[in-house]
Amino acid sequence: MRNLTTVTWAHAVNNKTYLEAVLASEVSMLEADVVMGQLSGKDGPPLPIMAHPPATTSDLSLADFLTGVLQYNNVNAKQKGVKLDFKSIEAFEKSQEVISPFSKPEVTFPLWLNADILPGPIKATTKPVDPVKFLELASKHPRAVLSIGWTTKYGGNITEGEYSREQIGAMLRLVNEHHVNQTVTFPVRAGLASNSQPVLLDLLRETTSLNSSMTVWSSEGDNVEVDRLRALILTVGLERTYLDVPHELAAKLHLPPPDAKAKN
Repeated sequence: MRNLTTVTWAHAVNNKTYLEAVLASEVSMLEADVVMGQLSGKDGPPLPIMAHPPATTSDLSLADFLTGVLQYNNVNAKQKGVKLDFKSIEAFEKSQEVISPFSKPEVTFPLWLNADILPGPIKATTKPVDPVKFLELASKHPRAVLSIGWTTKYGGNITEGEYSREQIGAMLRLVNEHHVNQTVTFPVRAGLASNSQPVLLDLLRETTSLNSSMTVWSSEGDNVEVDRLRALILTVGLERTYLDVPHELAAKLHLPPPDAKAKN
């Protein structure tokens, strides 16, 4: 089984210069943010661009981003994947025609569609992306991995918290009610996930048929119980855990090296 914790990430690949740099690097997954906005110096109706709120301008459209990755992958044996983080349902709706050519079966590089579709810990105030519309539209791209998570409010003065059974249950209900049959990964914030082992194990057990995994992420400065997080990752398994955290935290976890075999 593959050790998914060894997959490497680049974040906020939201401009041409950084896209070129990352394509020339060893990184295997490009995470980028999609919003509605304008290309720098151009007028016209808003279109899906690569930018993180509150920015609404970029020198890189979603179409050019995906084309750039495809062109790289067409001439390189080692494929790079993309994780598109949609910041609003409008951005996802307006991106459908752009994504379609890249979600066809003959295009093989990893394509993840990500959104925070449910409110999460701790009393997060960010508005989630409409879950019903997101899952409905995402189902039109069956080869894509669904990366569906919760909004979070953590870090700074907030140093404790967990995913509640209710929050996990709400996600399971959504997945079941919408008859999701795509590969799914659940992005979970490290500092919260480390305190949530029982419910996260339930979530992954209930979605095994979807080849489910968790993607552990963290912001710089988040309080994380390292030993608990390590225990969670090893219990879930290296073959079901993507690790997208700052280098300092990753080093503290002392996980098995890249060539270690994940448990079967």
